[in-house]
Amino acid sequence: MPSRRLSRIEQTADERRRAAVRTIQRLLRADGPDALVISHMPHVRYLTGFTGSNGWLLLRPGSALFMTDPRYREQASQEVRGMRTQVIFGRTFSTALQEMRLHEKIGTLGFEADHLSATIAANLKKLLRPLRVLPLSGLVEELRSVKLEDELHAIRKAIAISEAVYEDVVPLLRPGVTEIDIAAELTYRQRRLGADGDAFPPIVLFGKRSSLVHGQPTRAKLTRRSPVLIDFGCRVNGYGSDLTRTLHFGPAPRAFRSAYETVLAAQQAGCDAVQAGVPAAEIDALVRSHIAEAGLGDYFEHGLGHGIGLEMHETPLLSWRNTAPLEAGEVITIEPGVYLPGAFGIRIEDDLLVTLDGSITLSSLPRALRELA
Repeated sequence: MPSRRLSRIEQTADERRRAAVRTIQRLLRADGPDALVISHMPHVRYLTGFTGSNGWLLLRPGSALFMTDPRYREQASQEVRGMRTQVIFGRTFSTALQEMRLHEKIGTLGFEADHLSATIAANLKKLLRPLRVLPLSGLVEELRSVKLEDELHAIRKAIAISEAVYEDVVPLLRPGVTEIDIAAELTYRQRRLGADGDAFPPIVLFGKRSSLVHGQPTRAKLTRRSPVLIDFGCRVNGYGSDLTRTLHFGPAPRAFRSAYETVLAAQQAGCDAVQAGVPAAEIDALVRSHIAEAGLGDYFEHGLGHGIGLEMHETPLLSWRNTAPLEAGEVITIEPGVYLPGAFGIRIEDDLLVTLDGSITLSSLPRALRELA
């Protein structure tokens, strides 16, 4: 089977997209289906450059056809280059394929099983009979996991924007400010500095609510002697940042300080262990053991981290379930945490680039416990 990896010779976004399309086409020629339908929008964007919300890509060994609806006629003409574009008016994608009479030209059509709804998959099978419809997984995900130069540039810029905004927003933490107030400031200020928008809805939690792993901001007000957990990020050219810091408003109690030092030491151990070739599960286990040794193992119940790029949770996942080795060029998060219900939660998260001999920490916010006066 031909390699799915892309050469780092490709520097620009257009060159990367063309190389990725050629890689998939080689796979189709070698041992894949006769054609492949790409429907997951992050994958469509990765392969075509199209930033709209509705589009399909049909790949065959010698051709690439992008399809969208009339709303995006002009946008597609501006963004999609190097392949034919077809606007579907008044028809579903399945019907459009039927009208192309694919069943007369090919024997097997692959589709993204993890991203195509059961209804559309059933329609494809029905309308394209007797063509064989084959569910596939992981083709584009594997290509996307290793980031090339244009992708790394966007991620670095997103991180820089988020870090600058964080430093501007922390001084706004005063008694009476609400979680929603701070979340809104993060969103607004990141856009003002050039971000496309939030990478995900910001998580801002005060006091006991900080133990909610993915709690949403409310009108809860900040009070003295309260922990503050902020998990946020932004997108630049579609690529995201993902950072978490936990502060304490006023002097931190001994229990909080002890737990914080445990999480910080565990995170550092995880960052130090990151290297191409090391299984993701091994790093997760190392970090988990640090927290367990401090008697807090029952309060760390999520995975250690995940890949970031066009999606905020993408390959590779760093958890006990993933025994695959990390690869150079992947961008990942390391984000251990402990969450004591009714008391406090602590999470520290940074973004790292995996290298052959270790990693490069792309984020630079201070990680030592910060106690606000």
